[in-house]
Amino acid sequence: MHLRARMALMVGAASLLVIAGHASAQSPSPFTIRFPPDGAIVREKVPIRVPLASIPEGAYVAFSIDGQFRVALAPTDEQREKAKPGDMFEYLWDTKAVVKIQGTNREEAPQDGQHKITATLFVPKSGSAGGSDVAETSEITVTLENRITLDPGPISLRYRYEDGSNRTYSRTGTTAIVGGVTQGLAAVGDVELIGQSSNLLLAVEDVYENGRAIVRNRLTRLAIKQGGQETVYPSDYLPKSIYQEVDPQGVVHYPPQDRQTSDMFWQMGVPVSATLDLPILPTREVKVGDTWETPNVVLDIPGTAPEKQPRVTVTSKLVGFEWEGNHQTAKITQTYKGTPKEKSIVFGNIVVDKPTIDFKRDVYVAYRSGALIKIDRKLEVTGTTSGTVAGSVGGAPGMSAPGAPMAGGMSMPGGGAPPLMSGGMMSPPGLGSGGMTGPPMLGAGGMPMMGPGGLAGPPGASDGREGPRGGRGARTPQIGRGGSSMGLTGPPMMGSGMTGPMGGGMRGPMGGYSMGAGMMNPGQAQTNQKITLRSTTITELAQKPEAKP
Repeated sequence: MHLRARMALMVGAASLLVIAGHASAQSPSPFTIRFPPDGAIVREKVPIRVPLASIPEGAYVAFSIDGQFRVALAPTDEQREKAKPGDMFEYLWDTKAVVKIQGTNREEAPQDGQHKITATLFVPKSGSAGGSDVAETSEITVTLENRITLDPGPISLRYRYEDGSNRTYSRTGTTAIVGGVTQGLAAVGDVELIGQSSNLLLAVEDVYENGRAIVRNRLTRLAIKQGGQETVYPSDYLPKSIYQEVDPQGVVHYPPQDRQTSDMFWQMGVPVSATLDLPILPTREVKVGDTWETPNVVLDIPGTAPEKQPRVTVTSKLVGFEWEGNHQTAKITQTYKGTPKEKSIVFGNIVVDKPTIDFKRDVYVAYRSGALIKIDRKLEVTGTTSGTVAGSVGGAPGMSAPGAPMAGGMSMPGGGAPPLMSGGMMSPPGLGSGGMTGPPMLGAGGMPMMGPGGLAGPPGASDGREGPRGGRGARTPQIGRGGSSMGLTGPPMMGSGMTGPMGGGMRGPMGGYSMGAGMMNPGQAQTNQKITLRSTTITELAQKPEAKP
């Protein structure tokens, strides 16, 4: 009996240990900022982490910087289901992002120096009243050091090419009509016309003794967003590799043999190129504060073909040295403001007369490794355009008849097109008869409408899935018939062209919506309206994900 009692006691104790261990794993953690530690030196993108187990069901965390609210976040159901002991809940603070300063109209990025980070836990109120109460607050102070204070003095900035190296760059861009300064535009904020995201591979194929290199550019991914829909282009239909001979200053000595494969994106109004297009570096040594003139700079206006791009002389300045993408970089700012020699330019799908251009580009070059790290380009074009900016850009298009099929062969439940842009998204080029339609047009007093079509799709693949280009659509204002309003043309359509040698092309993965007709105010003449358009593109070296501490 004595031995049996001792065994029973040991089993009971083991059971208690298991239960206690299970309870410990499930018990809530104290709510406190675990990373970064108080007093840490930080830069660029800073993960702010609190224990996931410290946030009860239905609770959320509000993060503030220097007393200014930034964001409120709650864990997702998936995060809770997959949570392991010790998992963290994270907010990523981008210390280089421009934010609006409370109580002012100024927007600026945080300055180097001390900053206070606050995380506040809000939990649901008890009872049925709803709302939340502050449960706990955690606060730390960190020192931001994005700038490199050790000045290397006069420096010769040069690209360095390593034989066999491969670098991938990500690019994002948007094109928009600027609200508040564009006549006839009801929207206060910007109205996006088109956006893109892409990846580009830069491979060094050969390096010469004089520092020049043969590089291969390859667009490996392209997604275009228009009218709230995104189309991802299959890799088989992206431009083929483009080879260049470039020198350490960034000058191209051997231009691409075939640029038409990338022209289609510019003609659609998409701010993307099939080459990296290295910014030209200064010929002499420079130090912080030095300025110099850089001639023959292409402004990269979306909608204008590369060979028709305005080329201007920009003012370049070495602003300073700072961390970017975990690299020590020299920051060069290039600016231009003026009137190009061209009397009119095409921006997106809009013809702008008497344009004035405001161009700014920040270039970050790793001055030790000689790698391009980032390009941040902003472009504004102001001028006049024929036609009236519709009071509701992107508003309801004309509806098709009930049960009408969509352009890609599908039909909408109940009939007509959804209340997006007239036409919506079509198939990627080369995938069938459809293409990408343009944004709502600037009709003369009527509803937004689509302009006529433009170019057909690009040259087809060798298996005959798509044929050669068709003809160019009109870019001048077109007078609609049958109740259509007078409007500027849309961007070049990605039509079918002729079929390839192996027969007809197949349908794309996504059909388009049927195009509704706009309404017309009879007898209203075209007028010249002031318009401002903005294009932004960010190109940056893709970073490998860092291991969490």
